[in-house]
Amino acid sequence: MTRASNGTYRGTTTDERREQRRRRLLDAALDIVGTQGLAALTVRGVCEQAKVGPRFFYESFTDLDALAEALLDEVQGATLDAARSAMIDTPGGPEEKLRAGVAALIIAVTDDPRRANIAFAQAYGSEMLMRRRFEGMRRVAELLIEQTRVLLDIPEGEDTALTALAQLITGGAAELILVWLDGGLKVERPVLVGIVADYVVAMVDRLPGMRTRLPGTAAPG
Repeated sequence: MTRASNGTYRGTTTDERREQRRRRLLDAALDIVGTQGLAALTVRGVCEQAKVGPRFFYESFTDLDALAEALLDEVQGATLDAARSAMIDTPGGPEEKLRAGVAALIIAVTDDPRRANIAFAQAYGSEMLMRRRFEGMRRVAELLIEQTRVLLDIPEGEDTALTALAQLITGGAAELILVWLDGGLKVERPVLVGIVADYVVAMVDRLPGMRTRLPGTAAPG
């Protein structure tokens, strides 16, 4: 007998096998959606590519929307983690850290064209994914707010200027990356990274002046 009384089978537990199947389904969905588009995603197709029986699909995902949502969340989460780590780990002042964060974010989301397609283009084909995309952009804005507070020693509290700045940077950068992916900005990726980084640094440099003119900012520390 290869199945043990504790639920192990050929050296893996039930939970481990379930996670392996979920991982294969996510990898298959990445390939299908990232290369063929969201409309090509079917339960039968993703199960065949993942080599997972259809009945096991529903142990991990309630439906195809849940699978696509989990995939987008994974892409966004990995991108945010890369940007946060780069900003924290890079030595130097605010400009160096901001530039490192921008580079890490863009590289993480564009290194694999399938991930970039899911993060940007495919979200427009689904109301659910568009909502998740907006939530992901808010998380990027929150990361920028968090790190800018640390870099510029801005106290916690309501800060209209910082919130507005983070939203402007996040939205502007996302749209520029989308234009670049679509071929509307014909530059190499390092040039794109430099453009976005210059924009972010210039905007953050203007933050102190913005904070003196706008209501709803935290009192100076």
